[in-house]
Amino acid sequence: MVLTTPKNMEQPDGNINRHERRLVLLRIIFWKLGFEWSIFLRLIRPCSDKRIYYFAFGANLSPEILNLRRISFYETFDYVLENASLNFSQRGFYKDHGYASADATMGDRVYGKMYLIRESDAKRMDYFEGAPFLKVHDKIFQQYQGSQFYFYRAVTPSNNLKPTQEYLDYLTTAYRGMDCVPNQYIVSMAATEVLKKLEPQNQTGVYVRNLNHWPSVLHPLLINYENNCHRLVKALWNRSLLDWMIRI
Repeated sequence: MVLTTPKNMEQPDGNINRHERRLVLLRIIFWKLGFEWSIFLRLIRPCSDKRIYYFAFGANLSPEILNLRRISFYETFDYVLENASLNFSQRGFYKDHGYASADATMGDRVYGKMYLIRESDAKRMDYFEGAPFLKVHDKIFQQYQGSQFYFYRAVTPSNNLKPTQEYLDYLTTAYRGMDCVPNQYIVSMAATEVLKKLEPQNQTGVYVRNLNHWPSVLHPLLINYENNCHRLVKALWNRSLLDWMIRI
Protein backbone atom coordinates (compact mmCIF):
# COMPACT_ATOMS: atom_id res chain seq x y z
CA MET A 1 0.00 0.00 0.00
CA VAL A 2 2.97 2.25 0.58
CA LEU A 3 5.09 4.12 -1.91
CA THR A 4 8.63 2.82 -1.57
CA THR A 5 11.87 3.41 -3.40
CA PRO A 6 11.35 3.46 -7.16
CA LYS A 7 12.69 0.26 -8.71
CA ASN A 8 13.88 1.93 -11.87
CA MET A 9 15.09 5.49 -11.52
CA GLU A 10 15.65 5.60 -15.26
CA GLN A 11 11.91 5.77 -15.93
CA PRO A 12 10.29 9.18 -16.33
CA ASP A 13 9.45 10.54 -12.87
CA GLY A 14 5.85 11.26 -13.80
CA ASN A 15 5.24 7.67 -14.95
CA ILE A 16 6.71 6.25 -11.74
CA ASN A 17 4.67 8.59 -9.62
CA ARG A 18 1.37 7.89 -11.38
CA HIS A 19 1.92 4.13 -11.20
CA GLU A 20 2.80 4.14 -7.49
CA ARG A 21 -0.09 6.43 -6.64
CA ARG A 22 -2.52 4.08 -8.34
CA LEU A 23 -1.15 1.18 -6.29
CA VAL A 24 -1.69 3.08 -3.04
CA LEU A 25 -5.25 4.03 -3.97
CA LEU A 26 -5.99 0.43 -4.91
CA ARG A 27 -4.81 -0.76 -1.52
CA ILE A 28 -6.96 1.80 0.27
CA ILE A 29 -9.92 0.55 -1.78
CA PHE A 30 -9.07 -3.09 -0.94
CA TRP A 31 -8.77 -2.13 2.75
CA LYS A 32 -12.26 -0.63 2.73
CA LEU A 33 -13.79 -3.51 0.77
CA GLY A 34 -12.13 -5.99 3.13
CA PHE A 35 -13.51 -4.00 6.06
CA GLU A 36 -17.07 -4.33 4.72
CA TRP A 37 -16.53 -8.02 4.01
CA SER A 38 -15.38 -8.63 7.59
CA ILE A 39 -18.57 -6.95 8.83
CA PHE A 40 -20.69 -9.10 6.51
CA LEU A 41 -19.04 -12.27 7.86
CA ARG A 42 -19.74 -11.07 11.40
CA LEU A 43 -23.41 -10.56 10.53
CA ILE A 44 -23.96 -13.98 9.01
CA ARG A 45 -22.22 -15.74 11.92
CA PRO A 46 -23.50 -13.82 14.96
CA CYS A 47 -23.28 -16.79 17.33
CA SER A 48 -19.81 -18.04 16.46
CA ASP A 49 -18.16 -19.62 19.49
CA LYS A 50 -14.61 -19.01 18.29
CA ARG A 51 -12.98 -16.48 20.60
CA ILE A 52 -9.55 -14.93 21.16
CA TYR A 53 -7.94 -12.62 23.70
CA TYR A 54 -7.10 -9.10 22.55
CA PHE A 55 -4.83 -6.80 24.57
CA ALA A 56 -5.88 -3.14 24.38
CA PHE A 57 -3.74 -0.24 25.59
CA GLY A 58 -4.94 2.79 23.59
CA ALA A 59 -8.35 4.17 22.72
CA ASN A 60 -9.87 0.68 22.93
CA LEU A 61 -9.52 0.94 26.70
CA SER A 62 -12.60 3.17 26.48
CA PRO A 63 -16.08 1.58 26.54
CA GLU A 64 -17.16 4.50 24.36
CA ILE A 65 -14.79 3.46 21.56
CA LEU A 66 -15.68 -0.22 21.84
CA ASN A 67 -19.34 0.71 21.59
CA LEU A 68 -18.65 2.93 18.57
CA ARG A 69 -16.87 0.01 16.89
CA ARG A 70 -19.58 -2.40 18.06
CA ILE A 71 -17.09 -4.70 19.74
CA SER A 72 -18.52 -6.80 22.57
CA PHE A 73 -16.49 -8.95 24.96
CA TYR A 74 -17.14 -12.01 27.13
CA GLU A 75 -14.42 -11.38 29.69
CA THR A 76 -12.08 -8.56 30.60
CA PHE A 77 -9.28 -8.07 33.11
CA ASP A 78 -6.32 -5.79 33.66
CA TYR A 79 -3.07 -6.99 32.12
CA VAL A 80 0.56 -5.91 32.07
CA LEU A 81 2.48 -6.58 28.86
CA GLU A 82 6.15 -7.20 29.61
CA ASN A 83 9.13 -6.14 27.49
CA ALA A 84 7.23 -3.40 25.68
CA SER A 85 6.82 0.34 26.15
CA LEU A 86 3.88 2.55 25.35
CA ASN A 87 4.94 5.26 22.93
CA PHE A 88 2.90 7.61 20.79
CA SER A 89 4.90 6.48 17.81
CA GLN A 90 2.22 5.51 15.31
CA ARG A 91 1.89 8.43 12.91
CA GLY A 92 -1.65 9.81 12.87
CA PHE A 93 -3.73 11.88 10.50
CA TYR A 94 -2.23 15.31 11.26
CA LYS A 95 1.11 17.05 11.57
CA ASP A 96 3.00 15.66 14.62
CA HIS A 97 -0.05 13.53 15.49
CA GLY A 98 0.59 10.18 17.15
CA TYR A 99 -1.30 7.12 18.37
CA ALA A 100 -0.14 4.63 20.97
CA SER A 101 2.04 1.67 20.05
CA ALA A 102 3.39 -1.13 22.25
CA ASP A 103 6.95 -0.95 20.96
CA ALA A 104 9.38 -3.72 21.85
CA THR A 105 11.62 -2.64 24.74
CA MET A 106 13.33 -5.05 27.13
CA GLY A 107 12.42 -4.49 30.77
CA ASP A 108 9.55 -2.06 30.19
CA ARG A 109 5.81 -2.55 30.62
CA VAL A 110 2.57 -1.57 28.94
CA TYR A 111 -0.58 -1.41 31.06
CA GLY A 112 -3.89 -2.29 29.50
CA LYS A 113 -6.88 -4.58 29.41
CA MET A 114 -7.34 -8.05 28.04
CA TYR A 115 -10.63 -8.65 26.25
CA LEU A 116 -12.01 -12.01 25.23
CA ILE A 117 -13.77 -11.29 21.93
CA ARG A 118 -15.19 -13.14 18.95
CA GLU A 119 -12.63 -14.01 16.30
CA SER A 120 -14.97 -12.35 13.77
CA ASP A 121 -14.73 -9.14 15.80
CA ALA A 122 -10.96 -9.57 15.93
CA LYS A 123 -10.97 -9.60 12.12
CA ARG A 124 -12.96 -6.35 12.13
CA MET A 125 -10.54 -4.89 14.67
CA ASP A 126 -7.69 -5.60 12.24
CA TYR A 127 -9.29 -3.20 9.79
CA PHE A 128 -9.95 -0.57 12.45
CA GLU A 129 -6.24 -0.74 13.25
CA GLY A 130 -5.17 -0.59 9.60
CA ALA A 131 -3.35 -3.93 9.62
CA PRO A 132 -4.60 -5.46 6.34
CA PHE A 133 -3.57 -3.68 3.13
CA LEU A 134 -2.70 -0.36 4.83
CA LYS A 135 0.11 -2.09 6.77
CA VAL A 136 -0.01 0.51 9.54
CA HIS A 137 0.23 -2.03 12.36
CA ASP A 138 1.77 -5.44 12.84
CA LYS A 139 -0.43 -7.96 14.66
CA ILE A 140 1.69 -9.52 17.42
CA PHE A 141 0.73 -12.85 19.02
CA GLN A 142 1.81 -14.02 22.47
CA GLN A 143 0.62 -16.48 25.12
CA TYR A 144 -1.30 -15.93 28.34
CA GLN A 145 -1.74 -18.97 30.60
CA GLY A 146 -1.77 -21.31 27.63
CA SER A 147 -4.13 -19.17 25.55
CA GLN A 148 -3.12 -17.05 22.59
CA PHE A 149 -3.66 -13.30 22.61
CA TYR A 150 -2.70 -10.51 20.25
CA PHE A 151 -2.03 -6.79 20.16
CA TYR A 152 -0.95 -4.21 17.61
CA ARG A 153 2.43 -2.55 17.11
CA ALA A 154 3.39 0.25 14.74
CA VAL A 155 5.11 -1.02 11.61
CA THR A 156 7.12 2.19 11.20
CA PRO A 157 7.39 3.95 14.60
CA SER A 158 8.18 7.66 14.54
CA ASN A 159 9.59 10.00 17.18
CA ASN A 160 8.31 13.30 18.58
CA LEU A 161 4.62 12.65 17.95
CA LYS A 162 1.83 13.78 20.27
CA PRO A 163 -1.62 12.43 21.09
CA THR A 164 -4.69 14.62 21.14
CA GLN A 165 -6.10 15.47 24.56
CA GLU A 166 -9.18 13.38 23.82
CA TYR A 167 -7.06 10.35 22.97
CA LEU A 168 -4.83 10.76 26.04
CA ASP A 169 -7.92 11.00 28.24
CA TYR A 170 -9.06 7.58 27.06
CA LEU A 171 -5.86 6.12 28.52
CA THR A 172 -5.66 8.06 31.78
CA THR A 173 -9.36 7.57 32.54
CA ALA A 174 -8.95 3.82 32.16
CA TYR A 175 -5.73 3.79 34.20
CA ARG A 176 -7.43 5.40 37.18
CA GLY A 177 -9.72 2.40 37.43
CA MET A 178 -6.91 -0.18 37.14
CA ASP A 179 -5.17 -1.34 40.30
CA CYS A 180 -2.12 -2.57 38.36
CA VAL A 181 -1.15 0.91 37.15
CA PRO A 182 1.18 2.82 39.53
CA ASN A 183 -0.09 6.25 40.48
CA GLN A 184 3.18 7.89 39.41
CA TYR A 185 2.78 6.37 35.95
CA ILE A 186 -0.71 7.86 35.69
CA VAL A 187 0.59 11.27 36.76
CA SER A 188 3.42 11.08 34.24
CA MET A 189 1.09 9.99 31.44
CA ALA A 190 -1.40 12.75 32.24
CA ALA A 191 1.44 15.27 31.86
CA THR A 192 2.19 14.12 28.30
CA GLU A 193 2.42 17.00 25.85
CA VAL A 194 -0.63 16.93 23.60
CA LEU A 195 -1.33 18.14 20.10
CA LYS A 196 -2.84 21.61 20.31
CA LYS A 197 -3.65 22.25 16.67
CA LEU A 198 -4.79 19.86 13.95
CA GLU A 199 -2.70 20.83 10.94
CA PRO A 200 -2.31 18.96 7.63
CA GLN A 201 0.27 16.19 7.61
CA ASN A 202 3.68 17.48 6.43
CA GLN A 203 5.67 14.26 6.72
CA THR A 204 5.71 11.00 4.85
CA GLY A 205 6.25 7.52 6.24
CA VAL A 206 2.85 5.81 6.29
CA TYR A 207 1.87 5.82 2.63
CA VAL A 208 5.06 7.19 1.10
CA ARG A 209 8.26 5.65 2.45
CA ASN A 210 11.95 6.30 1.80
CA LEU A 211 11.20 9.82 0.61
CA ASN A 212 14.90 10.66 0.31
CA HIS A 213 15.28 8.01 -2.35
CA TRP A 214 12.89 9.87 -4.61
CA PRO A 215 13.99 12.82 -6.79
CA SER A 216 13.80 16.00 -4.69
CA VAL A 217 11.57 17.66 -7.26
CA LEU A 218 8.86 15.15 -6.33
CA HIS A 219 9.05 15.66 -2.56
CA PRO A 220 6.36 18.38 -2.25
CA LEU A 221 4.02 16.36 -4.46
CA LEU A 222 4.58 13.18 -2.44
CA ILE A 223 4.09 14.97 0.89
CA ASN A 224 0.83 16.40 -0.42
CA TYR A 225 -0.15 12.95 -1.65
CA GLU A 226 0.54 11.44 1.78
CA ASN A 227 -1.68 14.09 3.36
CA ASN A 228 -4.48 13.34 0.91
CA CYS A 229 -4.21 9.62 1.68
CA HIS A 230 -4.54 10.37 5.40
CA ARG A 231 -7.62 12.48 4.73
CA LEU A 232 -9.23 9.77 2.63
CA VAL A 233 -8.60 7.00 5.15
CA LYS A 234 -9.80 9.18 8.04
CA ALA A 235 -13.03 9.90 6.16
CA LEU A 236 -13.61 6.17 5.66
CA TRP A 237 -12.41 4.94 9.06
CA ASN A 238 -15.63 4.82 11.06
CA ARG A 239 -18.07 4.79 8.14
CA SER A 240 -19.72 1.58 7.03
CA LEU A 241 -22.79 0.48 5.14
CA LEU A 242 -23.27 -2.55 7.39
CA ASP A 243 -21.90 -2.11 10.93
CA TRP A 244 -25.11 -0.51 12.25
CA MET A 245 -26.68 -3.96 11.87
CA ILE A 246 -24.33 -5.57 14.42
CA ARG A 247 -25.99 -6.12 17.78
CA ILE A 248 -23.83 -5.65 20.86
